[in-house]
Amino acid sequence: MIDIESFEPELYGFWPRRRVYGDPLHLEADDAEARVAAKACFLEIKSGPASPAEELRILLNEMTAEMRDQFSAFRELRRAAEAASTGGDEAAAKLARADLKAATDAMSLIVRTLEKVDQLQRQIARDRELAAEESDAAMGLEDAKKRFLERIDELAEQRARQLLAEWQAAGPPGQGDAAAGDARQANTD
Repeated sequence: MIDIESFEPELYGFWPRRRVYGDPLHLEADDAEARVAAKACFLEIKSGPASPAEELRILLNEMTAEMRDQFSAFRELRRAAEAASTGGDEAAAKLARADLKAATDAMSLIVRTLEKVDQLQRQIARDRELAAEESDAAMGLEDAKKRFLERIDELAEQRARQLLAEWQAAGPPGQGDAAAGDARQANTD
């Protein structure tokens, strides 16, 4: 089970279209920068509807932002309930303990949900990378096919030049063969 006290919802951030690697010091952003980056991911696209995978990625990013806010709110509620439960009033302490339990349960659910959202985001990223690799492989196949056809044209051109050179040197093809055939015909008669 996850320790709610040490859980940091900030670890669950917004997923870009593609993974970004680089210097971790330059990749860190404060909450305001993260929200600006998230809003940039949620721009309305006028060129047409987004793919279902892209819509899911955006939805999961929105859920992550909402869950992080909810977790912070429940964390504050839990702290307030802990402070109220130590007071002298028995009825208020009982109500505070109920709030404490509800906040803890909600926080546990949020943690599990954030983990599932992160798992889905990772799967989407893997699927996207596989699709890009397959697309690259298909483009590689197209390039190979193009090079193969160019090579066929090149060899056909070489063969045509060779036949032309032979024709210019020895005359049209078959003429020497016809003369030899006529000579054989004359010898047999």
